[in-house]
Amino acid sequence: MASFHGKKGIVDFTGLTFEITSFTVDANIEMAETTVMSSVSATSATHWKTYLPGFKDWTATVEGVMPAAGIGLTSVGTEAALGLDSTDGKDWAGTAICTGISMTSPADDVGRVTLSFQGVAALTAS
Repeated sequence: MASFHGKKGIVDFTGLTFEITSFTVDANIEMAETTVMSSVSATSATHWKTYLPGFKDWTATVEGVMPAAGIGLTSVGTEAALGLDSTDGKDWAGTAICTGISMTSPADDVGRVTLSFQGVAALTAS
C-alpha cells in the first residue's frame, strides 16, 4: 500500500523554489565483483558470484512548469544545497551540482522545465 500521495512537493535549490510536477531521486552503490574460480563440483550451494560494496552515488531529476519569467542558465554548474520535499513527511536533502536544464515549449501545453542534479555529498532522507 502506498505511504503517501504524489500530489504535493517542493524543491529548493540556491534559494529558488520551483513549481514542480514531479521529482525523482536515484541512490546507488558501486559493486566490485570478488568472485574466484572453484575446483569443487557445481551444486546449488556453490558457484555464486560474490561482491563488495564500493562508493555511493545519487542523482535527482526535477520536472516542473516553466516560470513566466523563464529560468536562467546560471544554475548549470552551480553547487548548492538541494531539498526535495514531498510535504507528506518524505524528504530528501543533500549538496548537489545542477548538471543540466532542459526546456520545452509545446504548442498544446504549458512550458516545461527539467533540471538534473548530481549529488556531491551524502543524501539524507527523513
